[in-house]
Amino acid sequence: MTSHDPLHMRHPAYRGRGVGATLMRHARHVARDEMGLEQLHLAARSGMGLEEFYGRLGYKEIGRRQGALRLAPGDDRDEILMALAPL
Repeated sequence: MTSHDPLHMRHPAYRGRGVGATLMRHARHVARDEMGLEQLHLAARSGMGLEEFYGRLGYKEIGRRQGALRLAPGDDRDEILMALAPL
């Protein structure tokens, strides 16, 4: 990760403190209790540890697009499709 990565910008001092997990749990609560949704889907790029992060929150991998994301020449990543159901 680089400091100019707009998808994963956060102050290093806050990493590992549960801020992201708290935000994701709140999004789940809003989706279920306020919007009446039954499931959530997301897409994450491989190579960032995101599948493990979302997996700890109950998301399951439901698909993968091999090499779908080109970050730089020679740096292609998979797009990981994940779902959380039921909420």
